[in-house]
Amino acid sequence: MKKQILITIMILGSYFANAQKAWIEPDPINPNDSITIWVDLTKCADFGGPVLATTTDDLYMWTWRPNEHPTGHPLNNGSWGESNEALKVQKSGNGVVYFKMIPTEFYEVNAAKLYADGISLLIKKKNGSDDCGGSECKTEDLEIKIDAPTTGPRKLYPFPKEKEKDTLSITPSDVLSIFYDTKLEDNDTLIGKDDIYCVVKARVGLGTNEFIYFVDGDNIKAADRDIASAVPQMRMKNIGNGKFRFSFIPKNLFESINTGNQRILSVQYKITSGYIRKQYDWVAESPEYWFNTICE
Repeated sequence: MKKQILITIMILGSYFANAQKAWIEPDPINPNDSITIWVDLTKCADFGGPVLATTTDDLYMWTWRPNEHPTGHPLNNGSWGESNEALKVQKSGNGVVYFKMIPTEFYEVNAAKLYADGISLLIKKKNGSDDCGGSECKTEDLEIKIDAPTTGPRKLYPFPKEKEKDTLSITPSDVLSIFYDTKLEDNDTLIGKDDIYCVVKARVGLGTNEFIYFVDGDNIKAADRDIASAVPQMRMKNIGNGKFRFSFIPKNLFESINTGNQRILSVQYKITSGYIRKQYDWVAESPEYWFNTICE
């Protein structure tokens, strides 16, 4: 059985590209609502990407699809030597930058064109012609495919989304975000709360109990009921409209207790309130997502 599972992981891994350089949240998007474009500059190895990942200079988005605004438009890219300040990206640390927009408003296109064309962009210094290690100060061209929604709203889902059943295209060294929509929750005790936690455990073997964890969300003990104190780092961020998000790098999250530096094969999580008084203080589902460890 173990051999079969390992072979399955390897086969799935062969279909996946290396960890994502650019992505959007949430996924799937509402094209008429706010989204965040993320770019991990540490994954952009071409041109001046490695320099941009560590520079203290301001950085800018340069975008041309699904629509490039003409000169004089307030959201025009500017010139290659002087980017438009309106397209300056924010830095979240560790070489990751982001830009918020409402895509149909920003690009002035309808949802159908957004889904058909996706988003094409690159990240650059204000003057893209500056020297960044012998190359222009820009990343390679980055393309983000946007899938039209094929299913209804989901209570729990990850980003990046599952590629095949519960398998992700990323590794434990990449950012994983878990989203939770309380508007779709059946447990009344969780609706309207702000102290929501994503209690994560990491699988390091194929056996039933081969996990490492701070708190086992599937086997809450009396001493663990104060989740807010036990795992304060796992508090989900309230992103409005009843939705919560927890973003983390699995390898980093478990580094302090993964003393044997075991390979993390998957993560499993349970959504709970900050303090558990009864079984309705947590979400019934406990999804498990497998990583593409081939590209790690």
